[in-house]
Amino acid sequence: MNTFSATSTRISTTLAVLVTAFLSFDFISHLARESHVVAANEKFGAPEWFPVLCGAILGTLVVCYWIPAARAMATVLITAYLGGAIAVNLITEQPAFNSFFAILTAVLVWAGAWTRDARLRALIGR
Repeated sequence: MNTFSATSTRISTTLAVLVTAFLSFDFISHLARESHVVAANEKFGAPEWFPVLCGAILGTLVVCYWIPAARAMATVLITAYLGGAIAVNLITEQPAFNSFFAILTAVLVWAGAWTRDARLRALIGR
């Protein structure tokens, strides 16, 4: 049973759309191997195939985020993906904003799914 108001559900759906737009831009730029992605990949010394793999994984997770049966798992896995991005940012001494933005994105991923999926609320006993 959804105990949230129609307004909170609309807000979470709007957040989900916004975070999907950002993550879609990110995974498409990885799949297309845009110049900024290739430059960062070379800077960090990752193999050439790495951005494409990351883009494919993130793209799959973004699609699953919109499938009700897969939403809870996709939310958790997108958070894990962003945790990896935070780790890379910290290890490579990137500006603090990069890590902050990844954390903010993870929070928005959860906010966009929270009222729409009871399984996520059940993770913390609600």
